[in-house]
Amino acid sequence: MNISMQYYPIFLNIKGRNCLVVGGGEVGTRKVHMLIECGASVTVVSIDATETLKRLFENQGITLLLRPYRSSDLDRQFLIIGATNDEELNPQSSRDAA
Repeated sequence: MNISMQYYPIFLNIKGRNCLVVGGGEVGTRKVHMLIECGASVTVVSIDATETLKRLFENQGITLLLRPYRSSDLDRQFLIIGATNDEELNPQSSRDAA
């Protein structure tokens, strides 16, 4: 069976690495939980955030930037995850990361 895929699945050791999640909704929240479980140092940038993310900011030490994304948010980040439903923002953060 030949299945064509656009993206290559990959496993990364992100323990202690800076990881950015662009988007503070339910998808972003799930991504943050996974990053925390892997030991990443997590930053979230979003104009709004779930209550869960706000609690993680208070209790788990994630960085929560409640403002629009900027390309400079990518500085010193090892991994960037686009987790918004914004059809322009996800591709923009991907282009900035490239």
